[in-house]
Amino acid sequence: MFDYTTMANVAAERGRRYAVLATLYSAPPTAELVESLQAEPLQMGPGNEAAKLVTDEMKSFYEEISAIDNKENELTAEYTRLFVLPSGVHPVESFYLDEKQRVGGKISVMVQTAYRNAGIQLTKDCLELPDHIGVELECLNFLCFIEEQLWRAQNIDGLRQNLKHQHDLLVSHLLRWYQPFCARVIKESRSGLYRALAYLTLDLLQTEGEFVPGLVEQLETEGRVSCEC
Repeated sequence: MFDYTTMANVAAERGRRYAVLATLYSAPPTAELVESLQAEPLQMGPGNEAAKLVTDEMKSFYEEISAIDNKENELTAEYTRLFVLPSGVHPVESFYLDEKQRVGGKISVMVQTAYRNAGIQLTKDCLELPDHIGVELECLNFLCFIEEQLWRAQNIDGLRQNLKHQHDLLVSHLLRWYQPFCARVIKESRSGLYRALAYLTLDLLQTEGEFVPGLVEQLETEGRVSCEC
């Protein structure tokens, strides 16, 4: 049996981690976001060896920006260099999974189909490709939000469906390309912020790649037990 309140809180925290990472990949950080990260750092998986790397990189980042007058301009320039310019790290799934590294095309369509199957519709305000890492992370944040509500409603059937959609987005998409992408960010970034972001992404997706399939299996077992009763 599940502790529904605890699982709802777990889903909320997982969603928060997805949301913050999605925000950082989707636009240059505002001064307010930087301050909030300093006041309330993101949690990492238990016993994770990358925690010190994240702490060191963020410390380096705060030291860097403390000596800069126009912080937002500097952050915008680094964001643009890494994630917008053609010479950057290409934050889209299609670049890493297409044999010819073509951006968009059938891989973007496959990601869009996965969203549609999960009941997710991108708004007109979303200017990025469906397979942009910020969009994929934001869609998982959305699914975690729905998951939280389903735990509070003790809706096992809904949870089973929701977690299968999360599993599909992870296993069929993000888990197939996040490692080489993060490696490029770590190598190419001049800012401790984005190196820390890459380490946080590696930590989150490694953890999720183990947690979500396990939870799917537990929910299936819960369903079989309920039928037997």
